[in-house]
Amino acid sequence: MNVHSLRHRLSRLRATIAAPQLPGRDSAIDGVHDLRSNHALSRDEYAHCVELIGTLQSLYDGAPDYVARHGIDPAIVNPGNEWTAISPVAGIKFKTAYNDLNFLRLHAPFAGYHMPVLDRLDAGGKFDKAEAAAFVTELYVDGVPDDIADQQRMRFDPLTRLRHAVPEYLEHLRNIPPRYIVCTPRMFGEIGLDVNGVLVNPDVILCQSRVNGLYCSGVLDKLQADIDRRGRARVLEIGAGWGGLAYALQQIFGERLEYVVVDLPSSLFYAMVYLSVLGGRDDCHLLTSDQMPPERFKYLFLANHLLDRALPALGPVDLALNCMSFPEMSAVQVRYYGEVIKRLIGRDGVLFEENGIVHAHHVDCKAIFREIFSYHRHVTSNVVTTKNWCQDVWTTRYIGTIFDRSDVAPLKAD
Repeated sequence: MNVHSLRHRLSRLRATIAAPQLPGRDSAIDGVHDLRSNHALSRDEYAHCVELIGTLQSLYDGAPDYVARHGIDPAIVNPGNEWTAISPVAGIKFKTAYNDLNFLRLHAPFAGYHMPVLDRLDAGGKFDKAEAAAFVTELYVDGVPDDIADQQRMRFDPLTRLRHAVPEYLEHLRNIPPRYIVCTPRMFGEIGLDVNGVLVNPDVILCQSRVNGLYCSGVLDKLQADIDRRGRARVLEIGAGWGGLAYALQQIFGERLEYVVVDLPSSLFYAMVYLSVLGGRDDCHLLTSDQMPPERFKYLFLANHLLDRALPALGPVDLALNCMSFPEMSAVQVRYYGEVIKRLIGRDGVLFEENGIVHAHHVDCKAIFREIFSYHRHVTSNVVTTKNWCQDVWTTRYIGTIFDRSDVAPLKAD
């Protein structure tokens, strides 16, 4: 066993927890995991992250020239719609300070939940926003200070701010096999309540809801069948956030799952750091502009402007994923990704997406997918708790594992 593999196993041992027992409704909160208990990045892990970030910085800085030289349509690869104002095509300098990487989750509110203040800062927030917004801005502008654990605990008590999430979390475990319970690493600045050995916060609940949707829709059964038949399965996620769902699926299927993350370089930063450390660094690859994807990998991180070049080596894909970012793109970009996914999944793969029109500027990706895919299933369940209003599965043919489910009938797209 090489040094990286050994470190990976030790990291897994300290950063994760044993498979939990299904808690009952009367389960008590066992304690609080806050920044004082954060499992710190090692010196080697930090050095590896900095090296990766240097490569990603070069990819980001060189993207405009690459796009121009290769005749790529900027309307496809440049940030569109909602992301135009969020992610500039030039001028970003990725954070490399130790505290900013060690507490990565403090800078990653992809689903709108801000870990430093344990609340949302939009209309969905539950607590006063004034002090919280100022604190979030301070951390982003000035960086994470050495005394962040004391500052965070003093200003925003985790028990007070997270107690409300426990009943919702327990509801999400209803009828879920222990194998599919999301176990979030106690690294990168994750904060949560300890409930029966599992770290709980709203981001964990959101990830659990997505796993539940994959479970009740038959997608997890399909992935297991793919692995049993071929020894492995491949997942492609467009926009993986900080990597929470990717890590959850890797914990379920282990080394037999190959995972591709495609994202804007500015967003790829988070999943790349998070997953490459948790993945043990071995077989985790950031693709550069002069490389093609390796034949085998654990995680492959792919800047979106390199997707066309890598396509011939990416398929077949057994599962494509997108959660809550297709509507934030332009309609042209959604159609592009839909066509790419159709090509990669072929006759045997599926697209699972969780998307809704939340704001007036959001694109109706489901209307576009009805024009691309032949079969569609809207995911709902009375058996487990999931997002019955916005989860859908799309395929190019009738797949019994997906459509022969007792609670939902298949719908032939018009």
